[in-house]
Amino acid sequence: MMGQALLEVQPPGRSRWRPIAVSLALLLAIAAVDYFSGYEVQIAVVYLIPIFYAATRVNRTAGLAMAILGSVAGIGGDLLAGERYSSGLVLVIVLVLRTVLFLVFVEVVAALRHALEREKESARTDSLTGMSNRRHFLELTAATLAFARRYRRPMTVAYLDLDNFKDINDRLGHQAGDEVLRTVAHAIRNRLRVTDVVGRLGGDEFAICLPETGAEAAATVLGQLREHCIQALPESRRSVTVSMGMVTYAYPPATVDELLERTDTMLYAAKREGKNRLVHEVVPA
Repeated sequence: MMGQALLEVQPPGRSRWRPIAVSLALLLAIAAVDYFSGYEVQIAVVYLIPIFYAATRVNRTAGLAMAILGSVAGIGGDLLAGERYSSGLVLVIVLVLRTVLFLVFVEVVAALRHALEREKESARTDSLTGMSNRRHFLELTAATLAFARRYRRPMTVAYLDLDNFKDINDRLGHQAGDEVLRTVAHAIRNRLRVTDVVGRLGGDEFAICLPETGAEAAATVLGQLREHCIQALPESRRSVTVSMGMVTYAYPPATVDELLERTDTMLYAAKREGKNRLVHEVVPA
């Protein structure tokens, strides 16, 4: 989605190589300190710093690689500083134990990072449909709005509401209603571009933000989308129809609240005019 891309995309070639370089620099610095401090001063635990940095800022693989390098660097530094092990077997055992410790540390960090990412994702995703929830949709739309205003580009926002949806819940149960919502969400995603922002605002209401989309293109795309959502439902659910309100801005307003308030007005107009229709307003620059 475009809004998401505006918030998250980083310049190519910099997102990973920079933290890798920092991790290596930290590792070399620690190895130098380890060597000059002599083998009497044990600072093996300090090698966890570049390992942690690589595992959290790059990925698990980088963390594992840094763990192996850190283990080898630590043992190598001790040997160069004059430490002597009683036998080659003892040296191998120390190297293996230190490496295992570092690798386990990486796995723990990777697991925690994955759990945090899942928590972050669940906080911005509607659990039923997999779409953005209200909060995330507003964030992405705000980014899209800022882009459109800066470069004076058109954009279209639409609200989509399911008519007679309560009747499905009352007659067939909430499980049937949930299936209708998932079907409509799937139909919406399949008919829009990856640059478009979509979300479920709650209940049976969905929101769509189309960047770089003028009135004619928006009317065609969203008109077809409305029909596609109805046709995607099985015959037993065809009592559900779709009302849509949409607003196209040649130059969008300053705030998301103003943007969405006008769209909401168009949706209510569609409802008042008999439902199962699209009401479109075009706001000139």
